[in-house]
Amino acid sequence: MRHLVLFFCLCMSFLFSSWAAIPETSHFRAAEIPPSFRAATIIIDPGHGGTDRGARANSPFCEEKRVCLQTARLVKKYLDQLGYRVIMTRITDVYVPLPRRVEIAEQANASLFVSIHYNAVRNPVPEGIEIFYCDSKEKKQRTTASKKLADSILSRLIRRTSAVSRGVKKGNLFVIRETSMPAVLVEGGFISNLKERTNLKDYEYIDKIARGIADGVDYYYRSIYPK
Repeated sequence: MRHLVLFFCLCMSFLFSSWAAIPETSHFRAAEIPPSFRAATIIIDPGHGGTDRGARANSPFCEEKRVCLQTARLVKKYLDQLGYRVIMTRITDVYVPLPRRVEIAEQANASLFVSIHYNAVRNPVPEGIEIFYCDSKEKKQRTTASKKLADSILSRLIRRTSAVSRGVKKGNLFVIRETSMPAVLVEGGFISNLKERTNLKDYEYIDKIARGIADGVDYYYRSIYPK
């Protein structure tokens, strides 16, 4: 019996020493994240999906729904590292109706809503990044916050990508109009422009866009809840 007890103690000692040796994998320890950040829920909405393919162009082939999802996954990754709670309206190539996207944000009691899209027009010349927010006279505080969020994201997107800035604009778009929290819709470039379409096929460029969006969200939130 004494030998069994000794063996058990040795096993437990080995287990505890092994656990202690496991490195910290998260970017931030929970204690380092301000309480206000831990309470923040960010909705990342990859546009289109499933049967709704969005904009497309060839040579090289580029499809909006796929680039939106790729970008959104990276944005989530970087916001996760910063300590935010992130929910995506879709995580695979499925169609999610616009009212359902809004419903997801409302049910999560989200702090911010960021929808990710890419532009396209018949003219192949236009290029650049633009961000839309909803200008509501009935919800002035939300309008002001949405514009501030859009400004914050755009400035950091341009800094990261060196793309042309097409500015922050008012838009009466469903997901940013019907949500109750500050909301923006990012148009990250023109699929119809050859140079930008080529960039959007490059993982490193998509990563810059994702980092820029995450930087902008973080800067906005820190300006509201400084340490």
